[in-house]
Amino acid sequence: MVARKSTDHQLLLHRGLLLPTLLAAVAWLGGAHIIKQSVIEPRSEARVAQAAQQQAQSYATELQRFLASRAKQLRSIGANKRTGAETLHSAALPEGASAQVFTIEHVRVGAGANPSLNFALVDLLKRSSEESAQPVEFLRTGADNGWQLHDSVNLDGSLLLITQPFTTFESALEKLDSSAGQIKLVQKFPDGPPQTLWQRGQGLGESAKVKIDGSHLQVEFSPSAAFAREHGISALWIYCAALVGLAISLLLLQRLLPRSSLAPWQRGVQKKSRGSADYPELKPGQADLLTTADGEPMSRKLAASSGGNAATGAGTPSKSELQASTEFPLHVFRAYDIRGIAGKEVNEPFAYQLGRALGTLAQHAGEELLLVGRDGRNSSELLTSCLVEGILDSGCNSVNLGLVPSPLLYYACANGKNASSGVMVTASHNPAEYNGFKIVMKGRPLAGDKLQRLHQLMQKGPFKSGQGSNREQDIRENYIDEIFNDVALAGQPHLVVDAGNGATSMLAPQLFEQLGCAVTPIFCEIDGNFPNHPPDPSRPENLTALIDKVAETGADLGVALDGDGDRVTLISASGRIAWADQLVMLLARDILARNPGEDIVFDVKCTRALAQLVNQYGGRPIMWKTGHAPMKTKMLETGAILGGELSGHIFIKDRWFGFDDGIYAAARVLEIMALREQSLDELLESLPQLTSTPEILLPVAEERKFAVVKALKEQGEFGDADINTIDGLRIEYADGWGLVRASNTSAALTLRFEAESPEALDRIRARVLAQLKKANPDLVVPDPQPV
Repeated sequence: MVARKSTDHQLLLHRGLLLPTLLAAVAWLGGAHIIKQSVIEPRSEARVAQAAQQQAQSYATELQRFLASRAKQLRSIGANKRTGAETLHSAALPEGASAQVFTIEHVRVGAGANPSLNFALVDLLKRSSEESAQPVEFLRTGADNGWQLHDSVNLDGSLLLITQPFTTFESALEKLDSSAGQIKLVQKFPDGPPQTLWQRGQGLGESAKVKIDGSHLQVEFSPSAAFAREHGISALWIYCAALVGLAISLLLLQRLLPRSSLAPWQRGVQKKSRGSADYPELKPGQADLLTTADGEPMSRKLAASSGGNAATGAGTPSKSELQASTEFPLHVFRAYDIRGIAGKEVNEPFAYQLGRALGTLAQHAGEELLLVGRDGRNSSELLTSCLVEGILDSGCNSVNLGLVPSPLLYYACANGKNASSGVMVTASHNPAEYNGFKIVMKGRPLAGDKLQRLHQLMQKGPFKSGQGSNREQDIRENYIDEIFNDVALAGQPHLVVDAGNGATSMLAPQLFEQLGCAVTPIFCEIDGNFPNHPPDPSRPENLTALIDKVAETGADLGVALDGDGDRVTLISASGRIAWADQLVMLLARDILARNPGEDIVFDVKCTRALAQLVNQYGGRPIMWKTGHAPMKTKMLETGAILGGELSGHIFIKDRWFGFDDGIYAAARVLEIMALREQSLDELLESLPQLTSTPEILLPVAEERKFAVVKALKEQGEFGDADINTIDGLRIEYADGWGLVRASNTSAALTLRFEAESPEALDRIRARVLAQLKKANPDLVVPDPQPV
């Protein structure tokens, strides 16, 4: 009896039944899946959508009652025939409301207080003067730029602006039951984008939308999974029926099919097995002796068919190749980032080992993942793949943001819920043959001595090991929406945007267009060869095409961005170059007017007038070392609200996150132009006027540049000048100054001069260059040219 059972069991598993069994399983389960997708799911989704629409309607009805009661109260204020002054002191105002009275002649931007009138409030008041009933509007106003509820009542001879905090309306929103899904209150003005005012709960799938009468508001309800299950149709029964049918089919197959018959794929000629006469067994190393029909070695064909290591991506070297070298040049670890010749000094093993080291450091710092971004250089994609491979091999997870400007990586680190560390693969403004890495660890730039220790870790270890996971994420829309909700522009300014074929080529025009600008792009095609000019907007020769295009199109502004988007230089309508220290002065004047007493940080290359202006507007000027990493670190230490350096890095912490962002800095200058109703030329004319040179780069070998500055410091004779040695030598005279410092991003000395007159500038420049030549006789110093 036992032997019979064993025989039946073996026959049941005979290969002759395998294919019919698989076909039956595919037929029943596949049919069930098709019925589920084509019949059950559409009906279930329709039922859930109908229930969600009813739920959204109930929420809208509750909010409509609140708004109707409030509208009735406002109508009674207008019907009392009181003057504006009498209404202000009456008890008729809604709960928690404040009010201001304006005559139509005094309705203009900047009038009033708490809040002062902006463009939207002016438009609301003017519309109410023509039509008494206006829909309810929520606008960002007040000192904290938060949402407030605004209404305008047309009194005899005057206009009453009533303002209530959002919390007044939020009390009605809090009463809504959010256990069924996500409730979202959205405001959308005609021809404007939707703005989310409030949301609560968690939902999935498409939202049901119901407009609230007498307003620009609509309620959006996205049902939760529990709500969908409650109101939908379960598909479990169709799979149960399929399993029953499959079981019946298998019983019939067992009875009807001959158990000894061959399966369909066994009929006909039998395949010869490996090791037979036709397919002899190969000895180790013998695969290269065989070739395919096209002459390719069989070993290469077999390797290609196996797919290699999928984690590294197409074209990535094998793990053995990535681990082949642990000797990495020290000089590419600069003061505040890593930069060198791509493929030679910064290659695939370098990137892989850097990933292992950073993954190890991140885990020691308590971070579970690293954000990774890259610019558009030809070598960036492969270096990124190797970097990610190293991060994953350390056991750390990664999120690949793709090809983005550096500010988007910084934005993700500053705004992310579970990550504040990341790596940007970029050489910023350097020529096409360079590449490198900018590193953020726990919200701070990895720079200085920490980079030197990172070099030691890369060469010697020890590293953590594990199997991390990688995923991709696109945050470009989040970044654009954040700036759109922060910056307010009027009219339609015309911009020419020169992205220098860098990482901002697509993003910058899109963002400025969404802000309401007319954009003429030039060199906005990503090209890692930078065919039009080097991606460095701090060099005047790289701005020629932008200046010409601004003049040709009659644009209001030209925006020049560097290769990874963290630097910016602006061009006025007249073709005037607005250097970054001048832009910091414009921003400081605007920000300090609302935030007196705050610190402003700037680098040693900036104009002397910047410190004077900061003092004048009640701020505290702090001069510091050049470089995005030292500047960010100093801003974190001091809590500064604004920072900038002449090369184009501008750091804004007022309403923003404090990292260097060329696109956002340009948008804030546009906002100042709109609020003051002045062109950039007019704004620049309002600043102190001094004579200065642009940044001058004097080529010096990488290994000599710091020794040259040291010799000048020890041997230079500068008379009655004060010497500032924060970063190189800033030689201060009563009527001007000169600067000599070693560049941290290229093999060069950085020089700049400024004075109160051209004659003083010529004198200071001649003296500094003469002392530089005297201290370093073999140095080729240019003859001073008169201004």
